[in-house]
Amino acid sequence: MYTRHICVSAHEMILECSPENQRLSEMLGEFAEVCAAEGRKAITVGRRHGVSCFNAGAYCGFALLTDGTLIEVLPPAGKDTDFARKVLCAEFCKRCGYKFSESGLRPGMNFMEYFISIFAGETMKIIKSGVLSAYKSREENMTAVHGTILFPENIRRNLVHRERVYVRHDVFTPDRAENRIIKAASAMLMKLTADPHSTHLLKEAVSFLDEVPAPHDIRAEFSRCINTRNAKKYSTVLSICRMLFDRSEETAFSGRYVQCAQFYRMRRNAKN
Repeated sequence: MYTRHICVSAHEMILECSPENQRLSEMLGEFAEVCAAEGRKAITVGRRHGVSCFNAGAYCGFALLTDGTLIEVLPPAGKDTDFARKVLCAEFCKRCGYKFSESGLRPGMNFMEYFISIFAGETMKIIKSGVLSAYKSREENMTAVHGTILFPENIRRNLVHRERVYVRHDVFTPDRAENRIIKAASAMLMKLTADPHSTHLLKEAVSFLDEVPAPHDIRAEFSRCINTRNAKKYSTVLSICRMLFDRSEETAFSGRYVQCAQFYRMRRNAKN
């Protein structure tokens, strides 16, 4: 959750390096080094009027730092911050396959909160319509026969406890890649948002997917997603998850002091 919000336009100064900003300067400096190493200069170090400072690059988006500072970088649009934010939100919607509507961008809502609200809302639509499930083989000790008895293992485990039987059987479970990814993203974004409505929806999603385990390798999970007609409703949510977790999408940025960062390469000028 953020406690400080800094909003600038692309190519503008974010912060001057000063004793008062020493801790934040350290975090931004490390992030700028990571960006430079990756050749994606979302934030750069420079000088203005003889003073060292941090500047926004050509990328637009947000970075939430570990001290609770939210850096929001909007497309250049003069003093029309609201219009610039709409342009950025529309770009995000285009990338994730969601139809942009200005009504979804509430007054005073920053881009990070909009990003999270779209994910939370679309996730709840999936849950209300019914999450995808699949049959999965499970082995366990039971008091009645379900499926196939595994005789060698049954003898080893139940030589004394004859009232139990060790079996392998199929269960219909929501434990599949799509739901594991969504649960991980919901748990992550729930820690970032300060919006009560998004928090409520994300808590509901995590609670509903309680029996779905956390993924061991979330990037590998995307290759396990099955593209079927029934899975079409997952399209927008999984696109957002790819932005968050799949580095090949080139929208996620990282750093030692970064909780979450999303930046998009935008046109240099935005005109109303």
